Amino acid sequence: MTLGWLEKQRNIIDYSLQSLLRRWSKNILILLIFILLVFTVSSVLFITSSLTREMMLTSGELPDITVQRIIGGRQVNMKEELIPEIEKIPGVEAVETRIWGYFFLAILKANFTVYGMDLDLLAEEEYQQIVDWKSNPPRNETNPDFRMIVGQGVYKLLKDIQMEKGYLFYQPGWSEPILFDIIGTFKTATELQSNDLMVLQNEGARRVLELPDGEFTDLIVHVPNPEEIDNIALKINHTFAGLRTITREQIQNTYASVFGWKSAFVLSILLVAIFSFLILIWDKASGLSFEEKREIGILKAIGWDTDVVLSVKLWEGLIISGVSSFGGIMLAYAYIYYLRAPGLKEIFVGWSTIYPSFKLIPEVDPKFILLIITISVIPYLAVTVFPAWKAAICDPDTVIRNN
Repeated sequence: MTLGWLEKQRNIIDYSLQSLLRRWSKNILILLIFILLVFTVSSVLFITSSLTREMMLTSGELPDITVQRIIGGRQVNMKEELIPEIEKIPGVEAVETRIWGYFFLAILKANFTVYGMDLDLLAEEEYQQIVDWKSNPPRNETNPDFRMIVGQGVYKLLKDIQMEKGYLFYQPGWSEPILFDIIGTFKTATELQSNDLMVLQNEGARRVLELPDGEFTDLIVHVPNPEEIDNIALKINHTFAGLRTITREQIQNTYASVFGWKSAFVLSILLVAIFSFLILIWDKASGLSFEEKREIGILKAIGWDTDVVLSVKLWEGLIISGVSSFGGIMLAYAYIYYLRAPGLKEIFVGWSTIYPSFKLIPEVDPKFILLIITISVIPYLAVTVFPAWKAAICDPDTVIRNN
């Protein structure tokens, strides 16, 4: 019985393929529109999923609590006197200072992120795995503070102006420029975070950012117990006027919200085009032509059952929608993960002189695949089978003569 059923389905599929080929011009148009529709939706869903996963993976390295000083709605420098006061709060393990900011390089018309830290730490333990160290002999031997490690995007731009070994920082108010030796570059695996980054020795970063002694950009608070992070953040807010706290969870939620909002925004912009495509597909698929109605009438007249006729139309719909969905998803996968989503990635990552050229991590959520199938295959099957059913339940002679 099973073999007989399989043989029957094989014959039905063979007939369905022949029927599609006889009307190839109509079906090719539907196929192309369908692929474009699935490709568009899949691309947005794929890039949203990948960027969210990438940011969630890296957000695990974010500080438990970031503390900033706000005056007049703007972030200002913090005094080191606050550190022992925050360390007294129960549950706080340690408080560290951070020096960071932005530096505009007029010759490149680009803003770089300048971050200060002890560069010797980058040569230890896990940090060593994310840096490619340069063997260039230092050109500035007068001060070891004038060293830096840069991201791939920064290094490429500096190389274009033949400054890949070191860069001269200069501001109009300075008496002379400061030469910083480039002692390493961050590896491409970290591009999403380090592409526009310049990590300078602490004192060098303070000089470039013109930060007075005893002041810092912000503080990071280490809390060993994750359950206490929110409570400690609230205590800091209530105890110290003018301070703002940002927890790791808040940053993670912001990332998810931003990418989700951008995904919805892009799909909303494309909504008119998507509905136009759906209407065109509906019009092309739901309206049975004279030949199709006549064919159904003839099949009924020679003894085909209604369920067999519907099976033919069902297989036709499955073939068209299945091929279109598979083709659209594969094209979207190649566009996002191999071509790196040119044009679309800038919407999500942001436009910049040196926006990161990182490779997106493949992340295909089964829920997204189910969503794509739901909005593509199922509606198409409905508009394909229903008109055929109306024609199949009528008297064959009436169908043939009234066409």
